[in-house]
Parts: sequence; C-alpha cells; structure tokens
Amino acid sequence: MTRPELIPEVDDCSIFDIKGMIHPCVRLSSGKNFIPNDTLISPGTGQGLLLVTGPNMGGKSTLLRQNCIAAIMAQVGCYVPCESFRLTPVDRIFTRLGASDRILEGKSTFFVEMEETKNVIQFATHRSLAILDELGRGTSTFDGYSIAHAVLNYLINELKCRALFSTHYHMLLDDFKNKAGVKSYHMSYKASDSNDKIMFLYKFVEGECPMSFGINVARMAGIPRSILDRAKTKSQEFSVNLEHLTNQIKMKK
Repeated sequence: MTRPELIPEVDDCSIFDIKGMIHPCVRLSSGKNFIPNDTLISPGTGQGLLLVTGPNMGGKSTLLRQNCIAAIMAQVGCYVPCESFRLTPVDRIFTRLGASDRILEGKSTFFVEMEETKNVIQFATHRSLAILDELGRGTSTFDGYSIAHAVLNYLINELKCRALFSTHYHMLLDDFKNKAGVKSYHMSYKASDSNDKIMFLYKFVEGECPMSFGINVARMAGIPRSILDRAKTKSQEFSVNLEHLTNQIKMKK
C-alpha cells in the first residue's frame, strides 16, 4: 500500500502515473495472485488517451476499472494498492462499461450505452478521467465502428481529458496510430501457432493486439469443435473481404 502523491495541474496538463497497481476487490475476493500493472496517462508526455486492445478475457476491463478505483481512493485520502502513484486530482470520473438494459424505462442495451457516452461528451472536462469499454458493440459493426470513431475523435480533439478507450474495432488502430496524444497499449498474451489457444499474461504493455481471439473464448466455454472450425473459416473469409473493401476505399480517396 502506498499513499498517493497529489500534484497540481501545470499549464493545463495533468498526470495519472501509477506503478504496480493491483485491483483490491479482485485480489481480496479471489485469493489468487494478481498481476500488478503500470498506467501512465499524461497529455504533457503525448499520451493523454490510451487506446487499449487485447484478447477477449485478457484483462482490459479489469485494468480500466482498477485505475478508476485508484483515483477514488487517492482523493478520499486512502492508501492505494500500488508501488507509487502520482495524480493530478480529477473533477469527475466517467465510465462507459458493461451491457445492461433498463426494461422498465423502455431502454435497450444499446440505448443505455449511448446515454452513458452522452454523459461523457456533455459533462467531462479536461480535468476528468474517462474510461470507455468497447463502445459501439451493441449495434451493427459498421454503425458501432462509426460511433466509436467519432466519439474517440471528439475525446482527443475537444475534451482532451485523461482517458482509456478499450476496443475490438482494430481499424481504429490504423486510423489513430499517428494521432497526437494517443498511445496504443494492449493486454499481453501468448498464442499457439494456429491461434486456437491463448495464454493470458495479464500484463499491460505498449503496442497493439492485432486480433480479439474470440473463438478462443468460445472454445473455453465448451462450444463444439465442429462449430469452432466453421467459425474460424468464416472469420478468415470476412477478414479477407474486409481488407479488400478497405483497399478499395483507400484507392478512391
């Protein structure tokens, strides 16, 4: 446990620099070893927004949540389960997480997702901390990707708050890889030669993850092998078709 160092904002630049953080709730409830991770979000060093990828079940959502918990604990005067923590205080924390409807209000899962996103857009300031987890997944791939792209662009150019943006839309990596203020990170893993089996390393490292490995999770859940093989074939076909379509669009530009 470490008492955090709260530091002032300098020249409209704020910092979130935590080392060796563990999620206190997961550690206590599971009783298992928890892999500590570092997170640096600092507009002044060129990474005000972290674009997070990684395999399904690789630990992305847990990492996003534990950073919010760290900020809350620090600002109420608690020790934080980490090696060190330097934080410019945040005015509010915004989250776009999970998937649930509000059936008594007549709101679908995707509508709730958009409401949560609207709150970030409407109320966040450059002093805020925002985490958005798989924005756009509740609708079609094309609509979801387009919304995720537009919101990500707004966060970077307009709000400029400290943010972690987790996604399985890997095209976003190409669109924003050279964008000032954006840094790509992923949850590390080891894959077999055929990509059929994944070993989760739960370590937050710099760089991109090229795949989501969703079929691996289906295998872990016990989906029959014949279905998995068919899914893998269709995934490869879809990837080829999408690459061809992307190249056509680039040529037209």
